[in-house]
Amino acid sequence: MSPTLADRQHYDAIIVGGGPVGSVASLHLARAGMAVALIEEFEHPYPYPRAVMFDAYSCAILAEILGEDFDRISLKRTPGAGYYLDQDKLDEPFAQTALEVGDTRNWFVQPQVEDILRDVISRADRIDTFYGWSARKLYTEGESQLTIEKLTSGEMRELSSTYLLGCDGANSFVRKQAGGSLSVLGDNVSFLVVDAIAAPEHRVGDDGCAYQIVDQERPTTYLPMGVENHVRWEFRINPDDDILELQSPERIRELIAPFSDPDHTELLRHTVYKFNSLIANRWRFGNVFLCGDAAHQTSPFLGQGLNMGIRNTRNLCQKIELVTAGAAPGSLLDRYQAECFEDTKATIKEALKMGKLLFNTSPPANALRATISRLRRGKPIDITAQIAPTARALDLADDVPPRLRKLLPRVRVEPVGGPATFLTLLHPERAKIIADGPLAAAAFEGLGSLSDSVRPDLYAAVDAPHTQTMGTALVIGDKRQRTALFGDMTYVAMLENSVLLGRFAAGDERAVCDAYRAAFQLTVA
Repeated sequence: MSPTLADRQHYDAIIVGGGPVGSVASLHLARAGMAVALIEEFEHPYPYPRAVMFDAYSCAILAEILGEDFDRISLKRTPGAGYYLDQDKLDEPFAQTALEVGDTRNWFVQPQVEDILRDVISRADRIDTFYGWSARKLYTEGESQLTIEKLTSGEMRELSSTYLLGCDGANSFVRKQAGGSLSVLGDNVSFLVVDAIAAPEHRVGDDGCAYQIVDQERPTTYLPMGVENHVRWEFRINPDDDILELQSPERIRELIAPFSDPDHTELLRHTVYKFNSLIANRWRFGNVFLCGDAAHQTSPFLGQGLNMGIRNTRNLCQKIELVTAGAAPGSLLDRYQAECFEDTKATIKEALKMGKLLFNTSPPANALRATISRLRRGKPIDITAQIAPTARALDLADDVPPRLRKLLPRVRVEPVGGPATFLTLLHPERAKIIADGPLAAAAFEGLGSLSDSVRPDLYAAVDAPHTQTMGTALVIGDKRQRTALFGDMTYVAMLENSVLLGRFAAGDERAVCDAYRAAFQLTVA
């Protein structure tokens, strides 16, 4: 337990669960000036990797939260994924995907990330850490009342808080205590997951790539991540498998042999995972909230489990910050689930679809793949995922005009001083207002006084990056994309994580500001 607030019993926020989601939440709220208690059963981080990929949004949030410490994380950008019909021909993909320009999907090793998060938390003045303590009782009496127990001694403590976040995983104590229920979105799937260390000269495949092998006997995911020579396999468990036999040392050697020399591969762990596709029906119980796996669980095929947890919890923490500061009413917190639920549900279902591509090993499906591969004479099908997301509309009220709900097209942009990217990948952790042409300095002065958490970045779409204008100059080289972005309007307003607030005409600057304040129910300018 950290010494700075050791005698405190009441906190602005208690966070149950000290994994990446809970740790990021505690740092966000502490930076907002709140006193935080972080409760985690494990005194030390789990020593083996679990989640392995950060998307662009998670990278942006971690960079913001960690500052210079973000550079301590070992990351390896992934160029894409391939789908293969034969594990012996990993240079002949049946289909492939590739990341778009500007994306930053990276492999990482979770124990290293958790060590860095804990180190940064240990230097935070407003976070009390209770590592090695377990939550035992939770009830509300105006505020949240939590009883925790120190596992090594049996010592009990009583804590209270204004807000409580359950970031405590799939078997969430907080969800169970609150009476939360889960809806099943699809079948669960079971894998034998093997993590190992193997140098490139002793294994096949390119570092950073993902190999999805549609083997009719045992579909397999192979990830030579390229971070500290870490390699992962996910082997499907078939209904007739003897699961204990499948985990024997000799059987594991047989399974990894087509990919990596067993004599030069250091096995870190193997475990059986059952991946569920579940979503909690309620995410808020008064001022108790479910976050991360406590609120939603997904199969691994899009790598979105942890990433969804980070971005949804960020949404909640931002709202708690505004309500605590008196800048927005408590009703804003109802929008946490309203804004995140449908996107999360759609992502889980999309992961299920990707899984069916891999798991459909019926004879007709295999014959169809073989025929297509033969007809294409080795040229892979391009199934490049739309990694740079299209923006989603925020339905603020029934009277929002339909023209404000149209989704943004995929637009390539080049900010002055930065590399070309897609608009939805340009600082995805920040809200944006983009003007079609120079942006008047006085038009958005009121938004400049907002706290940094919600203050939008301003961009001016101009023909050359040296044009003098308020905000950052943004070159959109493709005229058709520019037209598709603005239509006959002058302003596009976006919230973070690619949520479209609306398009507005010249002279409607006041309407832009009003709509932006309405998005956060701001009671102050």
